[in-house]
Amino acid sequence: MEIATKKENTVTLKNIDDELKETYGNLPLDYWDFHGWNVRENVHGLHNYPATMVFPITRTILETHKKFENNLNTFFDPYMGSGTGVVEAFIADFSTVYGTDLNPLARLMGRVKTNPLEPSWLSSEITSLLDNIEYNLNELSIIISNFDHYVTEELGLDVTAKDGWGKDAQKIAKEYLHNNHIDMDFPNTSNLGYWFKPVVVLELQVIKNCIKNVQDQLVRNFFWLTFSETVRLCSNTRNGEFKMFRMEPEKVKKFNPNVFQTFINSLHKNEEKMNDYWKIVQKKKVNTTVRIYNNDTRLLEDIPNNSVDILVTSPPYGDSRTTVAYGQFSRTSLEWLDLQDTFEDEQELTEKEIRSIDSKLLGGKVDKKSEFVFNLDSETLKEKLKQIAGVDENRAKEVYQFYVDLDMSLGKITSKMKRNSYQYWVVGNRTVKNVKLLTHQILIELGIKYGLKHVTILNRAIPYKVMPHQNSPSNKVGELVTTMTDEHIVVFRKEH
Repeated sequence: MEIATKKENTVTLKNIDDELKETYGNLPLDYWDFHGWNVRENVHGLHNYPATMVFPITRTILETHKKFENNLNTFFDPYMGSGTGVVEAFIADFSTVYGTDLNPLARLMGRVKTNPLEPSWLSSEITSLLDNIEYNLNELSIIISNFDHYVTEELGLDVTAKDGWGKDAQKIAKEYLHNNHIDMDFPNTSNLGYWFKPVVVLELQVIKNCIKNVQDQLVRNFFWLTFSETVRLCSNTRNGEFKMFRMEPEKVKKFNPNVFQTFINSLHKNEEKMNDYWKIVQKKKVNTTVRIYNNDTRLLEDIPNNSVDILVTSPPYGDSRTTVAYGQFSRTSLEWLDLQDTFEDEQELTEKEIRSIDSKLLGGKVDKKSEFVFNLDSETLKEKLKQIAGVDENRAKEVYQFYVDLDMSLGKITSKMKRNSYQYWVVGNRTVKNVKLLTHQILIELGIKYGLKHVTILNRAIPYKVMPHQNSPSNKVGELVTTMTDEHIVVFRKEH
């Protein structure tokens, strides 16, 4: 790896500012909106994820650069998310692709999506798995079907309550199965029953145990990702939410998902998408090495300095607590998955660690006790924070911390880039306390001290992203404002 890095670093990249500005300038005004595109084609549609960057953005950028630069070998997406960027770079025949993310579910998604599976082999593995699951569910059918009656009638528990089944689901399920001469482990979470009904818990665990018996790791990881989606679809969470909100109690009572059929549907959908992907990657000419790391973008310990030719990324819009809560979205899946069973560098997380993911992301930790001192090189941000602080100083501190972390990330990321390499940052401008934060302009101002020349800005509407288009910045009931309906793609070149 070190030898390859040294060899790549001897390559000189060209300044193609003029070519890019001319090419992008000739595109229609709504080009970057990608209306009418199926943005979930092939593996891009394997699993839902909030605020996903649509693949045509990355694809267009990479195709454009390859017209003017022949020495593009290394791609990097530091906020990898669902893996959109790494998949497109893999398809585009980069020799080395780097992706980093602090969310284990994101890393699983990126790794599964960049390991194509041969169709006939995958089909055979799917048939074997489904046969095994069906056999085990049939063997336990009477025990499973009687579990609801046991919980609600014999124990007299309300399956919608936080206590009782909500709090003691693991203990109740283990005792019930033990009385029927069966031993089975369940996720060690404090409120499993609050998010899953009794029969759902048993059926999910049966499917999970069958997946654990799959021998090939790449296939098993494909099944884990499908299982993750099944967990979410069969949970008591409200549909269409990226934060954890449970259905109303009356809806929970009526909610009886067919767990096995949900898994089958997701599995066949994902098989079709993986087969489409397999056809695409058969055209590849380069043996791409994909490296996905559990790295904080403020540190990036595993990415070599001065090694990256091009970067395309979409950072968080703000601190996850108040915008897109990636950790909350992933929580139910992560609490069911055996992470140490996915990849060698993954470790099992405690419930506390899973629930603290959002606090580790940009802006996740804020010191509200200290005096508010502004030290960033952005007059735009300074003015906006004055307006927010005039209404709510603590909220201004939260916003400021996000940009402090973003600034640290920008500096560290740029140290990984080669001279004359290009960075594309897809950002949205959120509203806080009725103040619109111009993140694209703030980013341009922050980039100056890191030797980043602002080349151009590309604008797009965001009709596809899974995120709120309205929220309540004042936290007053019924007082809503539009959050983000468009994005700006900020283009930088590293000058030195």
